Amino acid sequence: GARVLRDNFVFKIIPMVNPDGVILGNTRCSLSGQDMNRQWQDPSKEQHPVLFHMKQLIRKTQEEREILLFCDLHGHSRKKNIFMYGNSAKNDTKYKERIFPYMMERQAEVFSYIDCAFSVQKSKEGTGRVVGWKELGIVNSFTLEASFCGSDFGKYADLHFNTSLLQEIGHHFCEAIIEYMQVDQRKLKQMIIEIEDLMINQTQNDKQAQLQ
Repeated sequence: GARVLRDNFVFKIIPMVNPDGVILGNTRCSLSGQDMNRQWQDPSKEQHPVLFHMKQLIRKTQEEREILLFCDLHGHSRKKNIFMYGNSAKNDTKYKERIFPYMMERQAEVFSYIDCAFSVQKSKEGTGRVVGWKELGIVNSFTLEASFCGSDFGKYADLHFNTSLLQEIGHHFCEAIIEYMQVDQRKLKQMIIEIEDLMINQTQNDKQAQLQ
């Protein structure tokens, strides 16, 4: 699997977007007291240097190749489980944005698709995943959330997520990329049918999307 990924993809990994804020003990705000995940629309080179240069990196990469996926890795302070925030077009392509998270659930038993949300609220327009999708045109633009509060279902219910489990999620994330790359049209159509069945419950989650 690792060889397939290396042969077919270029991974660009930014270990931390907010080092100055984190070194002071902040989990959300920068050194200047700003929420870094609301500054993606127009990041300042002086106040948000990491975001500024990340956005330039994305645009430069797009000049050379297609970007399959953008994912911002977060810890959620209230909502339980491991899940994704994505986006959703109001047309026939609306399922495209839901396929990769659905594949994540197929790969990882601790991942909760039913907790994913695909709304684009006005208050979230400055987030990485919305700007990545809306402005930069990346269909698979997500926030992957791992709760500080652990899981509420399955064998991990009432347990906190440790480093080993988070590493396991990273492994499953890579497996989902391979599945996404290799899926045929028959399997894709079946997945869309399954996703449609889940969307009845999903609508309620979209309305109640928590802070990222």
